[in-house]
Amino acid sequence: MELLILFSIAATIVVILMVLATMREATRPMRRTMGWALGRGMPTDPGDVDVPFESWEVDRPGGVRLPVWDVRGHFESGPILVMVHGWGRSRLTWLPHLEDWRRRGSRLIMVDLRGHGDAEPDGAGLGDPDVEDLVTLLDRLDAPDQKAIVVIGRSLGATVAILAAAETDRIDGVVAVAPYETLRVPLRQRLLLRGLPSSYVSWLAIQGLRIIGRRPRSTRSAAARTNVPILVILGDADPISPPNDAIAIADAAPKGRREIVAGAGHGNHWDLKGDRLDTAVDQLIHDASTSRGEAMASTSSAPVRD
Repeated sequence: MELLILFSIAATIVVILMVLATMREATRPMRRTMGWALGRGMPTDPGDVDVPFESWEVDRPGGVRLPVWDVRGHFESGPILVMVHGWGRSRLTWLPHLEDWRRRGSRLIMVDLRGHGDAEPDGAGLGDPDVEDLVTLLDRLDAPDQKAIVVIGRSLGATVAILAAAETDRIDGVVAVAPYETLRVPLRQRLLLRGLPSSYVSWLAIQGLRIIGRRPRSTRSAAARTNVPILVILGDADPISPPNDAIAIADAAPKGRREIVAGAGHGNHWDLKGDRLDTAVDQLIHDASTSRGEAMASTSSAPVRD
């Protein structure tokens, strides 16, 4: 009996430690800062790849500071593209592909999410406060009403983009690469990849994250509340964002569409089907810009009532 009690106590301690470690890893991802890039001989800002840019910040309550790069695009009459990175990444993510996106828009806005890159202080939002941060960022853009805004997101960033599109009418389209249904999904999948107990540890971690203010939100439910074009790009071999989740998110959106890349994991979609995905993204951006133009024309032609 004593051995059984000792075993139960030890097992409980192990579970608690796994839960705490999962919570800490989720809220304290590795920082890919400008210093991190410099130490590896990588570009540290758009200027390092010969692209002129401006820097500014989004200040949020609690001393949160989100740094932003603002790059001029090649397509002067095109939309503003807001680029949102994934968990454990930063705005550095977009530097190798800057010219591909500059040809599509008039401005490119790259932001570090909470707890990532050079944002201050520590503590990742994990898709909850990030939504309000993104809406605040859009307000700060001071964009003309007729200018379309399209959000490009990867993984966590894709999820945040869809959640935000359900909260504001200032997003005209979303390109969501490898979104997931709710925060528990990537927690569970990462545990599973390590051969650790995934179901109950991820559930307990979510309860702990709720306590510290990280509320899981349903991406599929948010997609169902949107009325803008949403392109979901997914790989059928993604170990972090299960394909069925991404398909359900795309199908829930009234104007959703999806591109499934055979053999793709969590981040190599363009390596396998770059031309096809470029075509799909260009069509999404065109449709979003057209919808914004039609909405503005409808507003301006509406009769004025006394």
